[in-house]
Amino acid sequence: MQVRYKKETYTLGKKDRNIEDEAPAVRVKMLNDEIKVIGLMAPSVQVMITLNDINKYSSEINEIINTTKKKVFTYIITTSSKEEIDSIVEKFSLDKAFISTEFKDFSLKFGVNINDEIIANSIFVIDKEGVIKYKEIPLDLEDDFKIDEFSTTLNKVVNFKPKGHTHENWMGV
Repeated sequence: MQVRYKKETYTLGKKDRNIEDEAPAVRVKMLNDEIKVIGLMAPSVQVMITLNDINKYSSEINEIINTTKKKVFTYIITTSSKEEIDSIVEKFSLDKAFISTEFKDFSLKFGVNINDEIIANSIFVIDKEGVIKYKEIPLDLEDDFKIDEFSTTLNKVVNFKPKGHTHENWMGV
């Protein structure tokens, strides 16, 4: 896949992750110095947002994340400077325990790496089973995300109820 940035075209490196693929596990150091393994199976739905410029984090994205906050772990991976990140953290009251600037390994495993300094903007929604349910990589780093599609898919994944026989259903719990 190719993306544009400042009138240049770049080919994304390494893996190409698709919807219904198993998400890779990635060890990431967060801004609060905590090391987390993200991706794969988790007790909650995960949203992975990569931003070459954290200023692309919008009030629309923030609103969607906040409506599902109790059921979703949202991780932001960015190449932005500490000052830019601090400004967005303050503006949207974000938790630094879910933001990282260590983008290289993540971007290679999720197929959004451009080079050692630039990553493609992307949103991945990963269900509790570790399966990618939504993937968006705008073709130009200046383009906005498709907020309505992201919101609709995230709500479907968060509110998914497995069908069929489960022990809890059988016991009436």
